[in-house]
Amino acid sequence: MTYVRPHYRRDGTYVKGHNRRTRPRTAQPRTAPRRTTSRPRPVPTGPTTYVRPHYRRDGTRVRGHHRSVNPRTVAVVAGTGGGGLLLLLLLLALAGGAGTSKSPVGTTPSQSASVPVSHHR
Repeated sequence: MTYVRPHYRRDGTYVKGHNRRTRPRTAQPRTAPRRTTSRPRPVPTGPTTYVRPHYRRDGTRVRGHHRSVNPRTVAVVAGTGGGGLLLLLLLLALAGGAGTSKSPVGTTPSQSASVPVSHHR
């Protein structure tokens, strides 16, 4: 006998912990025969990503698995991942970053900083 821990069903009903039989009570034929031969799992080549377990719209449960990633997708992600943000930050730093300079409280900006002075000879 297998012990089933208490849990909530998808519809929200609570199921108390109980012992479940591992074999059917009567020897009735099954509706769908179980697969007895195990197929070798394909070994993904190249980059992979992990897909978390989830339920499809039709209610089918999908177990967590590793999925191979298209090389084009990897190139697109690598090209825009952090490089675009780094370039943006660099451009903002070179441009002076509008609105980033603040004067301390209680001080006034100097005249040379706020009004350009022209020197005539």
